[in-house]
Amino acid sequence: MAIRIVTDSASDLPIPLARANDVTIVPAYVIIGNETYKDGIEITADRFYERLEALSRLPSTAQPSVADFQEVYQRLLDQGHQIVSIHVSGKLSGTVNSATQAKASLGDTSQIEIVDSQLASAPLSLAVLNGAQWAKEMSDFREVARRLRQSLSRHHTFVLVDTLEYLQKGGRIGKAQAFVGGMLKVKPILSIRDGEVHPLERPRNRDRGRARLIEMARELAPVRQLNVIYSTDRVQALALRAELAELVDPEHLIESRFGPVLGTYLGPNALGVAVTQGTPETQ
Repeated sequence: MAIRIVTDSASDLPIPLARANDVTIVPAYVIIGNETYKDGIEITADRFYERLEALSRLPSTAQPSVADFQEVYQRLLDQGHQIVSIHVSGKLSGTVNSATQAKASLGDTSQIEIVDSQLASAPLSLAVLNGAQWAKEMSDFREVARRLRQSLSRHHTFVLVDTLEYLQKGGRIGKAQAFVGGMLKVKPILSIRDGEVHPLERPRNRDRGRARLIEMARELAPVRQLNVIYSTDRVQALALRAELAELVDPEHLIESRFGPVLGTYLGPNALGVAVTQGTPETQ
């Protein structure tokens, strides 16, 4: 018997890292016109962003279905595993609700713990990797879930976006509504706090915004994990990664990409950084 971590594609966890850490990713859905795609499986990030800027009507998204979670949970249970299922904030998506309903439908729910991360994308991926490590080290899956919940406040993220238009039209703008009012074209820095999108700053230009990402990440030192994430401009992401590499050991520095689900709301040219505060001793 082993402990297995389940997450959803709004974690933007790179597939190779998921496989290496025995993490199962349940895909959300992206709807473009009359077509529905499984995020990261039936539509890639490259193809999604190619289409996004040409669309007259923005895509929409849907959480994984109850049946999607039932299939994953039952398969892992049949293999003798216990499950810790950690997902995108319930304030941003119905994914946790789908997972909860799936758990309840299986009868014996004693082998599944569901965690609402109150996060999304890059910081969620860091929490997932923490959970995967603890799953290898611990024998009690409830203790893994408890530690995950306890550690969520250590994960922080800052995202520089080109426009608030996608967030507003997609209905996920949250507290960043404060930046709206004839100012959709500003390039603000956003964060996720208490499960919602919050505005942080309105830098004068993109270069200043990128500099602030670096400054804010450094202000959180010591840093145990770091994830640099982008939607379309990998060159900028690589430059940002190089600037921040000094903060963490190389094995704890990852690069990821906003997939179609998050890309629907952040749009092209989004650039972000997520960090886990602390040292290995504070796990």
